[in-house]
Amino acid sequence: MKKLLLLTLTTFLFAQSPLLDGLERGLAEEQRDACALAKAEAKSKYDVKDMDVGCLCEKSDSREWRCFVKFQYLPKGKSE
Repeated sequence: MKKLLLLTLTTFLFAQSPLLDGLERGLAEEQRDACALAKAEAKSKYDVKDMDVGCLCEKSDSREWRCFVKFQYLPKGKSE
């Protein structure tokens, strides 16, 4: 029993770094997808003239992504 506990503990400690790296990569991929979705939605609703390359995304308490994209626009259907 002691060997099993020691083996489990050492496995968890040594696997922690790759596990965290994998979680961070997954989180970054979700954030990138959320940012792309926010940009696409902004482009569909507005006549976007200029848009920042990145966006600020954060995960809310309800585990939903909220992204803030900075862009200059005109309402759809209006022209200068």
